[in-house]
Amino acid sequence: MTDFENSWKRTEYETWEEAFHGLAPAIRQQSVRVAAYTQALYVKALEGKFGTETKEGSERMKGKYADLAYKCGMYHQLGKALVPPEYQFWNDKFTEEEQAVYRKYTTDGRILAATLQEKGNRLFRRKVEFAEQPTKNIPFLMIRESCEQHMERWDGKGFPAGRGTTAISPIAQIVGIAKELDRLASETKSEDPFAEAMQVLIDQSGSAWNPALVEVLEASRSKCRAIYNKYIHYTAALPKTVPLVEKRKDRPMGLKYRPMVSGVEGNVVAYEAVPWFGGILGRPGETEGIPEVEEILVRKKMVEDISRYFLYEAADAILRIENCELKIGHIVLRMMPSFYQLSSQLQNFNQLFKDQPVPKEKLILTIPADFVAGAGKSASALIERYLRNGIALMLDDYDPAKHGEKLPLQRIRELGFGNVRFAPETYMKQETANLMDDFRKEGIVLFGGGADSRDIIGWLETCGVSGICGTVTGIMVSEDELIRDSLIRER
Repeated sequence: MTDFENSWKRTEYETWEEAFHGLAPAIRQQSVRVAAYTQALYVKALEGKFGTETKEGSERMKGKYADLAYKCGMYHQLGKALVPPEYQFWNDKFTEEEQAVYRKYTTDGRILAATLQEKGNRLFRRKVEFAEQPTKNIPFLMIRESCEQHMERWDGKGFPAGRGTTAISPIAQIVGIAKELDRLASETKSEDPFAEAMQVLIDQSGSAWNPALVEVLEASRSKCRAIYNKYIHYTAALPKTVPLVEKRKDRPMGLKYRPMVSGVEGNVVAYEAVPWFGGILGRPGETEGIPEVEEILVRKKMVEDISRYFLYEAADAILRIENCELKIGHIVLRMMPSFYQLSSQLQNFNQLFKDQPVPKEKLILTIPADFVAGAGKSASALIERYLRNGIALMLDDYDPAKHGEKLPLQRIRELGFGNVRFAPETYMKQETANLMDDFRKEGIVLFGGGADSRDIIGWLETCGVSGICGTVTGIMVSEDELIRDSLIRER
């Protein structure tokens, strides 16, 4: 007997709810997802002859038990409530004794389920011991079998008893493959974790899984995909790539992303990446934007290093978007105006796109119209050099009344700008609409900011603006939230 078994005292649970809440939160969340998969697979299996090869199986595969199938998935790990949370998760470093203790959750789960079933029997009055009372009640048996047999495998290589083929209850087979689907989809880091998880299970047909059950799984793909999408926030199974910047929780700066939409229907077509800076003395948790810290960064000669960090973080996000095949056209990175006062950064840009091979046109950098209008000869030459070398710049906050004399449409085209965002104060004016039409005819892509009402979004859409952002287009989100929301939205 291990020290763990000597020191741990089992909790006496009186109800299913008490036992379920004895599970670690992550186990409870997983059980909810497995329950949803189990019910979907069970209902689909009823359309064929899965599980009916034996008399016992035929008794369990009936339409009246569809809701019970959900409970079988919900309570299949109930035995883990009898051990501390650290023993509820498999650990590759477990000793042989600890592995045996962990695997006992299957047989212990069956006994706990049986005990709770007896305690729930209104006619049962005497004290219930932690032991299984025999029963012929099919629903009782299905839950017990789900607890005990869901880790058994078709080829007999599972546990606790090494059952194989039809010796495994059909409901336990369904719960087992549902649990494995959830585990793989939750742990796989790729552009499509669900699809990869499905393929792994399909490839295991005839070994780990009953071929007839794999056919049921394939027939249930769309339903299971919908379940995966519903719970993706809880699985944290967000596709990953190899990032070029470390995004620790305690980092002093980073990017937040605001969705840019197309039209009043709110289809997200791009995201604006907005830098934030933390570490404010005496105000933990608060952040500041570029205007509040730029003067300090200039004085400390940190503009180049900080700008490079943001460029790489935005490129990391684009690579994940590309790998996920999401319908997001661009990341618009709001750059510090002082960045454009540095000598040419083309070498750094070339290195960026070599280190993180993303399409150059996907990353658009904002440059204030004030800066471009006031740029001298050398600064103008620098801007043109960027644009000639495929660096996508957006002329930002453009006001025809303020900048039109030095930056008429012809000059903007000469410099090589392909993206322009008009200043919000110019909106809702006929002359602005006319000028936007002229810009579009020249092949310039228009963006809009400061969209604080549906009327403004409607007006910008009428003017042919491609990407619109503002308070009504969505809140700022993290990179993971951007990916998660896009996966849910598009699938």
